[in-house]
Amino acid sequence: MPEEDKPNQYCFQLGQLNVNQAEEGKKKRTFSGVAYSGEVITDHWYWDRIVFDLDSMQLKGRIPALLEHRSSQRAGAINTHSINHQTGLTVSGDLMSNEFGTQVAQDSDDGFPWQMSVRIEPSSIEEIKADASVMVNGKVHQGPITVFRGGRIREVSFCALGADDNTNAVAASHSPKSKTFNQEETDVTELEKEKAAREKAEQDRDAAQNELKKFKADKREEDIKALETALSKQFSAEEKTSYTNMDDASFAFMSQQLKQFSGQQPAPPAGQQQTNVVPAHLQHLFSHQATGGQGGQQGQGGNQEHQFTAGAKAFAAQKQGA
Repeated sequence: MPEEDKPNQYCFQLGQLNVNQAEEGKKKRTFSGVAYSGEVITDHWYWDRIVFDLDSMQLKGRIPALLEHRSSQRAGAINTHSINHQTGLTVSGDLMSNEFGTQVAQDSDDGFPWQMSVRIEPSSIEEIKADASVMVNGKVHQGPITVFRGGRIREVSFCALGADDNTNAVAASHSPKSKTFNQEETDVTELEKEKAAREKAEQDRDAAQNELKKFKADKREEDIKALETALSKQFSAEEKTSYTNMDDASFAFMSQQLKQFSGQQPAPPAGQQQTNVVPAHLQHLFSHQATGGQGGQQGQGGNQEHQFTAGAKAFAAQKQGA
């Protein structure tokens, strides 16, 4: 859709324009009408109830008069205007002698009821809540209602759309949607703020948890490398995966046992019984007895041997051979 055909919330169909009859000796046709009465506008496609503050309204220089809000269809210009609370905003101007100005004049002569549509952009927008009221254009208006302050008329247009019988306000067309003029959207509810804060807290929590996981993973990788160095052994990929997935207590126990068999840690003093017990969830890693016997069987001394991994068994065999 072309940009100029997109709906615009600052365009308002407000009333009829009178195109004056041609006068002898005058080259240009003139037009006049009430651009805005000062009353509340309703049934607009974007604003529920809206009123323009006439006291702060701005009209500077000659205002373009277009056909259907198209900048390429220039039909004339507004030369004079007046503003008061009784009659509202009235305007008058000249039609151009080009095809668009001529079209407006000829259609009007044939009885076509041209409607006036105004594009007004406010310098500020005031939202009045349902439990409040506001004085605008000499009258008190009950909320909810929107007030345009410092409205500047950018252009008026001759439009073929019919006006609403009650309010003389229907949808027009033009450019993109924005609830405020020349400022960022500020109408954020407390619920939206709370939701944003909660989402931010969850993101911070997840980031902290991921950072902690990475720290632990890096630390375990360093510990496994240190254990390989201490044992002068290269672990298989399967062994590394098992060691990585152990909790801290299980990894510490496994490291102690492997270092003890490799001679890196002293054996318990003579006469002191070793009380280390293999955790139940590590039984699959310690699946062979150091003596090569079957799990659950008694040794020659009648005491059941601890079960260790194949790596631990290899270290024990090396020590016995030495």
